[in-house]
Amino acid sequence: MNKKAFTTRRLACAYYFACPGLTYGILTSRLPALKSQTGADDGQIGLLLLCLGLSSLAALLSSNALIARFGSRKVLCLSALVMVAGACLCCLAGKPLLLGVFCIVTGFGMGLADVSMNTQGIQLEKRWNASCLSSMHAAYSLGGVCGSLTGAAFAAFSLAPIVQAASVLGAYTCLAPWAGRRLLKDAGNSERKSRVRPGLRPVPLFVLLCGGMSMLAYATEGSVAEWGSLLLHESRGASEQVSALVFAMFSLAMVSCRLFGDRLRFLFGDFCLVLAGSLLAFCGLAAVLLSPAPFVCLIGYTFMGIGVSPIVPILFSRAGSHPGVSPREASAVVAILSYSGLLFFPPFLGFLAQREGLPRALLTVLAACALLAAGSFALRKGKGRGGSPR
Repeated sequence: MNKKAFTTRRLACAYYFACPGLTYGILTSRLPALKSQTGADDGQIGLLLLCLGLSSLAALLSSNALIARFGSRKVLCLSALVMVAGACLCCLAGKPLLLGVFCIVTGFGMGLADVSMNTQGIQLEKRWNASCLSSMHAAYSLGGVCGSLTGAAFAAFSLAPIVQAASVLGAYTCLAPWAGRRLLKDAGNSERKSRVRPGLRPVPLFVLLCGGMSMLAYATEGSVAEWGSLLLHESRGASEQVSALVFAMFSLAMVSCRLFGDRLRFLFGDFCLVLAGSLLAFCGLAAVLLSPAPFVCLIGYTFMGIGVSPIVPILFSRAGSHPGVSPREASAVVAILSYSGLLFFPPFLGFLAQREGLPRALLTVLAACALLAAGSFALRKGKGRGGSPR
């Protein structure tokens, strides 16, 4: 297998990693327009977002069996089409009920894509013995940034959400035939044997640990996305414009660092990256909670993005390369636990903030960063470094 073939398949895989981020970025950036278009109130919008998350979780739970039956390549191609179609239908909806139904469809596609695309990435690393999952996750984050930025641009010209969805996602799908043909076929005999009664084998403790740590990392990300701007606006006196920069700076820091994550993994190893990243995220959030200055808080959130950025790709890679478990099984376990943290932790922070105040509630995120640092010591054994990033 030559370098050109690896690069081609890596780009094809990155193409599909960008799809969930792009779709989610489009929908969330146009929520005000969708709210006005459908006549939904705040409570209904919250319920719609919950439907999106729960349908994704349902898809994650069924993904292992579907990938075992049809293969990750077919499931990934189909899930991308479901996401694109679901997002376009969401942007066409004229009633809250229809928007809810289409959110469920879109969320189901996102959940299936999460497991199947990580399965593809893990197999790519195994076949070429080269780290690439960090750049794959960078493509996911970049998709979210592009979806949000195009949403802002289309909204600035007062263009309807369907115009954005049709334009951006239509252009995106033009490359689907090229990328789909270049995805890897799942491993042969061992994968076929595992299709018989999937899920009955016990999950290795190390894979569960990777899933638990990934859940903490996703919970940290969710705390920034859902509560970062509110903290600056309500507790630090920042304007809405400044507060809106929180997630943008956090996301851009993650994208930038993930582009170099595979190289850093090769140079310093998994343990050092996860430990240093966890401690950097801890210090960044500590600066946010201790400083009354909005500018310092923005810098703190940027350091959080830098620190968290390499953790999830490393955990997916290490879980998928662990002996006794297939890439699809490892991806399913880690994805389910990860998404649970993203789905349930931010609402938990809301309940805690109502009782104790938001700054005190965010102390639980500090604890999550500390647990990530402690869990990093489990990565010292086994594959301590990624293969050559090429």
